[in-house]
Amino acid sequence: MKISFIWLSLVTVLMGLSLAACQKSDSAAQTVEAYLQASTQSDETRMINLSCADWEESARTEADSFRSMNAKLDGVVCQTASGDDSTAIVTCQGKIITAYQGDTREWPLAGREFKLVRQEGEWRMCGYNK
Repeated sequence: MKISFIWLSLVTVLMGLSLAACQKSDSAAQTVEAYLQASTQSDETRMINLSCADWEESARTEADSFRSMNAKLDGVVCQTASGDDSTAIVTCQGKIITAYQGDTREWPLAGREFKLVRQEGEWRMCGYNK
């Protein structure tokens, strides 16, 4: 009986470790979520820090466009759809809600593909496919 308990405990611990090893951080998706959050806050510096060199000017433009919109994220969850060690395509669910001069609009994120590249060991936002 004591051996069965020890065996069962060992198997449970090994299964838990195996499952933990299978779960990996989706850092490309986390980068997009952080970029979207910075966008809604018009945090130009953060957006640029999350962007590839080629996208920096676009990040500035996007920060400006959100500045007067009182934007917020609603139900945003992103995941990497495809990629390798140097590029990734990320898709998201949820929406951005903006309010400007009494007019509220919803901007669905479904169907939009975010392009990312790995620069200096970090994922960087680098444009859109759609």
